[in-house]
Amino acid sequence: MTNRWCSMAAGLLAVVLSSGCTATTGGKAGPAPDMATHALTGPAIKQAMIDGTALAKLLNQPFQTAPKYPEFGGSETLGSAWESALPADCLGVVHMMQQGPYRFAPVQNTASEMWSHNGASVKVDDVYEGIAALPTAADANGLFAKFAAQWKKCDDTTLTMPTSTVYGQAAISEVRVVDSVVAATISLGSGPHSILTTIPQARALGVRGNCLVEVTVSFVPTAYPSDEGTGNLATSAVDIAHAMMDKVTALS
Repeated sequence: MTNRWCSMAAGLLAVVLSSGCTATTGGKAGPAPDMATHALTGPAIKQAMIDGTALAKLLNQPFQTAPKYPEFGGSETLGSAWESALPADCLGVVHMMQQGPYRFAPVQNTASEMWSHNGASVKVDDVYEGIAALPTAADANGLFAKFAAQWKKCDDTTLTMPTSTVYGQAAISEVRVVDSVVAATISLGSGPHSILTTIPQARALGVRGNCLVEVTVSFVPTAYPSDEGTGNLATSAVDIAHAMMDKVTALS
């Protein structure tokens, strides 16, 4: 009986020590049990995306696929249009799935998808989803910790894009790290003297297993009580990120 108990205890200890992912303690990203058991790579990562039907249920409004999406490939599919934005460390808070933030990460595969509203009077303009697969959970956890620290340093900072960009400034606020997700609120505008209406955006980046998931939810600038949908600037991106993380677990 003693030997059997020791074997069970040793097995339990091995499970605890081998867990990886992240949690939050006092607002800091740290280690926590990882619910994904196998690395998710290749075309299978596309299955972790939330499709238009599921998004419609989450946000209570219809969506359609945006042109040029979905995308799948390696690190070469990451964007590079905003490389001159400053401060450079805040680029990834505003613009997701960019080469700059991921430049030194061992990214194996990436996938992205964008869903747009169908022309009706709605709260959410579009939803952009992305996933990056790394070799191991340890790689993903380390990169998430790096990104979470960068995002927190960018709180209350304005990212400035090239002057040729219509919406050339993005104010970052309300950065928080909870349950393996770092989130922020973005106000996309073109300067204090612009006549253009600021576009509110919700950003979220989460980690599960060997994957990082990214979400941007862009809201219609001028909202009316009659607009269709239940999109929420504080919670919608985080909710979608968690839904993607749950799919990573189910697929792993």
